[in-house]
Amino acid sequence: MLLKKRRIQEFELSAVPDEEKAAILREYLKRYRTTVQRYFPIKAGSPLSAFAPYVARYPVFDLRPAGEQ
Repeated sequence: MLLKKRRIQEFELSAVPDEEKAAILREYLKRYRTTVQRYFPIKAGSPLSAFAPYVARYPVFDLRPAGEQ
């Protein structure tokens, strides 16, 4: 559940499989580099293949409004 300005919205959460995480982690590091670089053992801008050995270490979730398919 998310509360925003007195409005509550429910969400469904599902784990993203490891084989899909590398691209998401790469984009996350690219966008938020100044804040999150210290938590990653590889540099922002690294090739996608550099993320593969680390995907199991980072949980990634798909967040969707409840009832949406």
